[in-house]
Amino acid sequence: MNSDLLSDWLVYINSNRPNEGEFGLERLKYIYNKIVTKPLAKKTILVGGTNGKGTTTEYLKNFLTTAGYKVGSYTSPHLMKFNERIKINQLPITDEEIVQSFKKIDYLKKDTRLTYFDYATLACFDIFSREALDYVILEIGIGGKYDPVNLINADLSIVTNVELDHEKWLGSSVEEIGSQKAAIFKPGKISILGSRKMPQSVIKRAKQISSSSFQLDEDFLIKKSDSYWSYSFKYKDLQVHKIPYGNLSFESASTAITAFELLTDEKIDFVSVIENTYLRGRCDVIDNFVLDVSHNPASVRNLISFLQHKFKDIKFNAIFAPMLDKDIASIVKQITHLISEWNICSIEDDRFNSSVSRRLTESLTDAKVNNVDTVYSAVKRGYHARTPHVVFGSFITVSEAYEALENIKLKEE
Repeated sequence: MNSDLLSDWLVYINSNRPNEGEFGLERLKYIYNKIVTKPLAKKTILVGGTNGKGTTTEYLKNFLTTAGYKVGSYTSPHLMKFNERIKINQLPITDEEIVQSFKKIDYLKKDTRLTYFDYATLACFDIFSREALDYVILEIGIGGKYDPVNLINADLSIVTNVELDHEKWLGSSVEEIGSQKAAIFKPGKISILGSRKMPQSVIKRAKQISSSSFQLDEDFLIKKSDSYWSYSFKYKDLQVHKIPYGNLSFESASTAITAFELLTDEKIDFVSVIENTYLRGRCDVIDNFVLDVSHNPASVRNLISFLQHKFKDIKFNAIFAPMLDKDIASIVKQITHLISEWNICSIEDDRFNSSVSRRLTESLTDAKVNNVDTVYSAVKRGYHARTPHVVFGSFITVSEAYEALENIKLKEE
């Protein structure tokens, strides 16, 4: 593969997947050892879990950059452009740098077949290894045990929470899934558990192999009132008061504060950074739309809490396009009391089937259900109607909604 275009490379790396028996980290170690010849940064952090990984990463990155550190971050999936996945401080890496790394990986892999995520993760390792970084924050894609990010022996590992998702790959119970996610905890290093409700498989591994382990509601605490929430950390005599509720998870913010405190002695204004942290696709309010990448029952519960807190007694028209491997019935059942009309949109992805989504939606709600040919059509109609809309179901759904809003506004200027 000799193209200099990132678009060509993204098609290429998505087309040559390993067979089922070829998955695992062993096949990557030769390439990894050729690329990673020195630590990626002075300290590295892994962030795993079912939901809240991207938000936790964003908060921690902002805390560290505010303190003056140079920080690399790797997240997935991207919302609009692949480059969003690999950033140094707030800046995405250029097409040219990514293509350079892809070419290097493609040469080194020889006959080894790599997944899309293998290429992306190894490219991130290659790019960060060329930089003089203080911290690198790496988000796990799926699971943990067999994710290529887990090749890194991190100084601190976070599991944000464990819920049912990706059962085909990770197991049918939270204990099985927790065991996969807890595999990112490293012997003799620090672990953080970002939820008060954790499977025993996670708690047990954290206590067995970590040098120290910290859990929400045990070691760091959140206290909520109607208008604000507060944070305290037992071991540092730290308290942060009057933090306003925002679009992003306060559990993620508290987990990131804890990580920051364990990584550095720097002092920053946490409240100011939290207030100014923004992440596209996370309860993002634009005009009469709320756009959220929630795609499993647990993340939809967070969306419901946000809608009920910010928009009391308001019902929404839904623009919805989930993937078939998700628990669509549970998602719909939870949020249907807030929905007056469902717009089931088609998206270009082999994991989507509008007829299945429509049948499940109709079976669980008395609201009107429409089949819509594209997300663009649904957004255009909703934009001109000016009725409250919520867009959710997958990253692709929300990405297409953002593009639709931008195009519709441009045409009206």
